[in-house]
Amino acid sequence: MSRWTSPIAVLLLCLPLAAMAGKDDAEKELIAARANVAAAERADAGERASQELNAARDMLARAEGSFSDHDWDDAELEAQRAGLDGRLAEARARQQANESVLKELETTIETLRAEIAREGA
Repeated sequence: MSRWTSPIAVLLLCLPLAAMAGKDDAEKELIAARANVAAAERADAGERASQELNAARDMLARAEGSFSDHDWDDAELEAQRAGLDGRLAEARARQQANESVLKELETTIETLRAEIAREGA
């Protein structure tokens, strides 16, 4: 066996393992991204943060396409971005909901103050 045969054999044996690791990482990121997009949808991001939700859905579709094409690196990166976009959409939707509740509470407080002032006069 030559000096180069052994390292080449080891390299050839490791390539499938490296490819499987890339596939597994991409698959994990896709699962996480799907969960983040679903959480955004449950937070009513379609109504309150539609631009962010659409970006997350589009990137998730790209990630799934890359995964189908066995482009594990792109699939992983696109899934990470889709997951972050999904988290952003969820956060913006929750922020909008909280701001609506806050506005409602402020209106109620002002109404109560006006009522108290009227009764005190």
